[in-house]
Amino acid sequence: MQQAKLRNRLLFLITEKERREQRRITQIEVARAVNATAHTIGSWVRNDVTKFEGPLIERLCAYFECEVGDLLYLDRSKAE
Repeated sequence: MQQAKLRNRLLFLITEKERREQRRITQIEVARAVNATAHTIGSWVRNDVTKFEGPLIERLCAYFECEVGDLLYLDRSKAE
C-alpha cells in the first residue's frame, strides 16, 4: 500500500488572496504576517516541508481566513 504524503495549498491561498485584494502578496509579506522566516514560507510554497508545526499552521489559517483542511491535504497520487 502506498503511503500518502501531506501536502499544502499555500501557493493557491496566496494567489486567491491576491485576487480578492487585487494586489501582489510576497512571500516576505506572508512571513512577516505569520511570524515566520521567508525561507520557511518558501519551503511551504515549494511543498518542501517535512515538519508541520501547529502554531504556524494556526497563524497561516488565521492570515488566510481558512480552515486547516483548506491549507493541508493528503496526496495519495504522488506518494513515494
